[in-house]
Amino acid sequence: MATAKNASKRYMRPPPQYVHDWFSPLRSSDVVAGKITNFTYMGHDLIAFRDEAGEVVVLDAQCPHFGAHRGVGGRVVDGCVRCPFHGLYFNGDGQCVKGDFVADATSLRHVKSVPWTVHEVAASIFIWHGVDRTKPDRPLRFLKDGFFDGWSEPVTNAGRPLAPTNVFFPTENIVDIQHFYAVHFWELSGIDRHPGEDELGDFSTVLRVTWTLGAQSPSPLLQRLGKVIKTPFEFDVRVLGPGMALSIARLGPDQGNLEVMNIILITPVSPTDCHIRVVSSVKRTIDTPINKLARRVVGRGLEDLLARVFLAIATKDFDGDEMIWTKRKFLQNPKPLAEDGPIIDFRRWCERFWPPEYLPE
Repeated sequence: MATAKNASKRYMRPPPQYVHDWFSPLRSSDVVAGKITNFTYMGHDLIAFRDEAGEVVVLDAQCPHFGAHRGVGGRVVDGCVRCPFHGLYFNGDGQCVKGDFVADATSLRHVKSVPWTVHEVAASIFIWHGVDRTKPDRPLRFLKDGFFDGWSEPVTNAGRPLAPTNVFFPTENIVDIQHFYAVHFWELSGIDRHPGEDELGDFSTVLRVTWTLGAQSPSPLLQRLGKVIKTPFEFDVRVLGPGMALSIARLGPDQGNLEVMNIILITPVSPTDCHIRVVSSVKRTIDTPINKLARRVVGRGLEDLLARVFLAIATKDFDGDEMIWTKRKFLQNPKPLAEDGPIIDFRRWCERFWPPEYLPE
């Protein structure tokens, strides 16, 4: 149980909103060749564009020359961003390489903005936020060789805003066993691995549950359908960081033994607000002749279609959560129950992502 003494611990104080880790504020489709994308990330105004090789580049929006916003009136020329103020061109390394009215390009060597570390994977653009934007403290899990081997092409959507919400609220939910009954109306059959830090350093759990169609819906028709449309599955979920969680749902024989991967991405967009998005993929296990033919001819099969269906379900499933997250207040001295899950342990685990100068002991 938490006590007043516990509330004096650093991890029991209000957590920061801008923490250190990988986050995905953009989808791949948000950054189009030849155009500048303006966005805000961890309190910074940034621009994103694609260089001549098609790689995503993220720079501070303000030009290091005289502070103009390069995404307002600027444009992409030959893989560089042209600042609208003085016609200076910046490449993917943030280096100014020429100017429309500069005679000697060597005089521009000191005009540079340090680029952010970026990776594009899983239909998403990930950016490192840490003490040094150029030196991530740890690799991005989804870049591991073979991570998506055997899975359909990952798909994502626009997601939904969470205003206001602390970045740690959504991932803390994964540890909170009771909320799966109360908010999602899942039926819990058993816990194969109790929530806790695992051998990979993630905070993970494995549950056996039953999902019911329309359980959260106000529609009487969907609620009636839900009485006969139920899906038992194994729910293997792990929190990778404050803005990333990975779940694998293994369905039963009645559902074709499908395996569904969902990556949950939470990104702070302001000191008070966040955004949540899901990436979905389905294991390529449907070996019917028609599905094999479709993969050969068009490169896509039934798994690709199902991934979009499960993406819509996962996004809709946040309805009840959003209602809680956006009205919730952080308590430094909560009154946890044994049935909740190890919330205090999870808060202690999350402290590793806090900026060192935030609320010292």
